[in-house]
Amino acid sequence: MAQIEMLNYDVLREIFSYLDIYDRVRMGLVCKKWHNVVEIMMGSIHKMCIHVVDIRDHRSYSKKIQNDVLKIRTSNGRYLEKPLRKFASNLYKIKIEDNGRWDTSPYIYKLLKKCTNLTYARLVCQRSQSVEHFLEFLPTDNLEDLSIILNLKRKMEQWPRNSYMDKVLANSPKLKSLELHNVPITELSSIGGMETLKALYINAEELPHLSFDMKKLRNLETLVITCMQLGSRDNLINLIRNCKKLHSVRFGSDDPSYEIILNEMISLPNLRRLCLLDFYESWHNFSNLEEIQIWYDEPSSMTKDQIKSFLERSENLKTYYFFDSEFEELFQNVVIEIGHECERKDIKECKHWYYAIPF
Repeated sequence: MAQIEMLNYDVLREIFSYLDIYDRVRMGLVCKKWHNVVEIMMGSIHKMCIHVVDIRDHRSYSKKIQNDVLKIRTSNGRYLEKPLRKFASNLYKIKIEDNGRWDTSPYIYKLLKKCTNLTYARLVCQRSQSVEHFLEFLPTDNLEDLSIILNLKRKMEQWPRNSYMDKVLANSPKLKSLELHNVPITELSSIGGMETLKALYINAEELPHLSFDMKKLRNLETLVITCMQLGSRDNLINLIRNCKKLHSVRFGSDDPSYEIILNEMISLPNLRRLCLLDFYESWHNFSNLEEIQIWYDEPSSMTKDQIKSFLERSENLKTYYFFDSEFEELFQNVVIEIGHECERKDIKECKHWYYAIPF
């Protein structure tokens, strides 16, 4: 998607004069004001995508483009109002980034009710109340992809008692992908009934005992679980045993149960892509793997001879991602991609480290 960066509204207006927004034209628009950024990605009116990064400046700034199709204001996400109110029924994809400095006006989220054709919804915020407002009004009839990134400002912040998460999951008949960061998993009792779900991403400090029925998740193809403490080993083992369609697994934890669960993955007939924190003795049993990702910033627990033995048995291996060139000479016949220096530097601190390389 092309991107245009400018500070002058007159230039911006001139560029828009050459575009027919009713055509299926996609362009990226970045307007820089002061020290913050507003980013709007616009497609056609029939397939419009709006990506909003809230501005943290109190000063008023309002501009109109193409007969009020787009309205931008800096405070409390108010610039969302115009495009959502006018073209809500034509929106299919929306991303909202709520910086949490002020309470985002609830009526902004209420406008989501009009977006009945949404297939993709993503919220990045710092307060659990924002998640609650988002879920309360989110249309779910056509929702296929739901992503909630909750970056808590205070670790001890409590999740609201009247959560709408369970209600959303229970009423999303087309949901295929669910991504949750720091959203309490205990709120997900309805996830067990989601037979349409093909991708599940969970990132949390701790994964508590899961109470939902894993058997109905048998259509899962991609599973990503990263957490410090698992706390629900038996349920995870049952999940792996029931999900025979899994072809991509990313699993990271400091829990002692880590390798026990890894051993269960050996029985997955379709497993082709696997990402773990380090090499393990049982790696030689994953003979059908096509792609490996190893995320360690310390010396590996396995020797070069053990890794070499694994590679000799892995005839289908095509790609190996890693953050350290320690064993580079062993992978002469494999496509090697080394993580960027910044990714390697942040690996200890970044909770969402598995986003450094697309999975």
